[in-house]
Amino acid sequence: MDEIKQDIIGFLQNNSFMDSNTQLEDDDSLTMNGIIDSIGLIEFLDFISEKYSIDIPEDMLTPENFDSINGIANTIQKLIK
Repeated sequence: MDEIKQDIIGFLQNNSFMDSNTQLEDDDSLTMNGIIDSIGLIEFLDFISEKYSIDIPEDMLTPENFDSINGIANTIQKLIK
């Protein structure tokens, strides 16, 4: 799961959502911290789908699943099994 978390952070840094100095805990809200917005989330979902060759069901698009690094990593793990 650490590799997935690194992929998430790498995407956010490489696409200018956050810089390398940003301090973010795994359970911090990405939206509340101004890291990602609805447009950024669409880009991010495309990245996840391509990177892990998964389809994300609409019912999984919830704040619990996609508003923190832990939530995203857990969701990806569920979908790649």
